[in-house]
Amino acid sequence: MDMDIKKFIPGLRILKTSLAVFVCMTLFYLIGYFYPIHALIACVLMMKETSEETKKAGIDRIKGTLLGGSLSYVALIVSKELQIDSTHLLVPVILSLSVFISFIMVKGFEQSSSVASMSAVMIIITLMSHASSTNSVFIYVSTRTIETLVGILIAFIINKSFKVS
Repeated sequence: MDMDIKKFIPGLRILKTSLAVFVCMTLFYLIGYFYPIHALIACVLMMKETSEETKKAGIDRIKGTLLGGSLSYVALIVSKELQIDSTHLLVPVILSLSVFISFIMVKGFEQSSSVASMSAVMIIITLMSHASSTNSVFIYVSTRTIETLVGILIAFIINKSFKVS
């Protein structure tokens, strides 16, 4: 079998993404936060070929994260007030309705489809994983949102630091 070994040499985007994940994880470890899953995902998804592409993707991700976080917060408060736990049959309705509202808002404010996708991802992850948290709804949603924003920022800084000439 004739294999071209050059295909396996990492390009700059691979190196930048890996470095962003390392920096992000190390930063969170240094402050005693050991599960920065949302931040790490943001680092990977936001790293693009150029810093301008990362900036555009990051802005869309920030918009989607803030919208999804806000709608998640409302959905979790409503669920708590109505005493709907994570096994209740209304959970699929609440989650789907939250995604629906998000898409309508994105459409109404004429935002890109990536804002809608990012918002939906935030809603799904937050609503589906809150049951495993002992934090208050506000603390939980705020932590997830801030974590994502830090990952976006780190991806942007790392990408901006490496200029291709």
